[in-house]
Amino acid sequence: MTTLGLFVAIVIIGYLVGSVPTANIFMHLFKGQDLRQVGTGNVTSTALLIHAGKLPGALSITGEVVKTALCIFVAHLLVGELWGYLVMLVAASVGQIWSIWLGGTGGKGQTIFATGFLVLCPLPFAVSLLGLLVTFLATRRLFLSNQVWHLFTPIALMLAKLFNPAVFGLGERSWGYAIASLPLVTMFFIKNRPQTDDLIQKQAWGTYSR
Repeated sequence: MTTLGLFVAIVIIGYLVGSVPTANIFMHLFKGQDLRQVGTGNVTSTALLIHAGKLPGALSITGEVVKTALCIFVAHLLVGELWGYLVMLVAASVGQIWSIWLGGTGGKGQTIFATGFLVLCPLPFAVSLLGLLVTFLATRRLFLSNQVWHLFTPIALMLAKLFNPAVFGLGERSWGYAIASLPLVTMFFIKNRPQTDDLIQKQAWGTYSR
């Protein structure tokens, strides 16, 4: 298969795997409801945790991790090169945010975003998570901290050019991680324009209505 053919295959597979609405599936199984009709309408593991409980939330997160692992494994089988992993990661995140199975709605792409980079460049990504922790401890505002984290992550991932130990057998040093994170960060801000810390707090207490 040509490089173009592999690229197209990776994009399609990544999108379809990412599109599987894990959180909504467990919401239907445990509560018989559609997450799109509850709270803010976001189909996320966090929303599932809030509206259905810890077990469904944990199962959803596990499902998202499995989806990410599957994407990385398929990319390894098809090309086994960094560009394949990164394209697969971006495509899967697009699928998670704009799922074909949910009519173009979905989650935020954060679980695939985080899990993928933890596998591909764990230490540089851990630096970005440290930034998230510091910001949250300083502000006590979850969504603001999340915004700062997304802006900081591409900068932190640039460290992968200098050091990227092969913790999971990958460990390639490249600017590619930072470059691939840019569309993911952009999608986060597009998806979450209406969100605020106050809105998230209302959702957590069950007082938010659309």
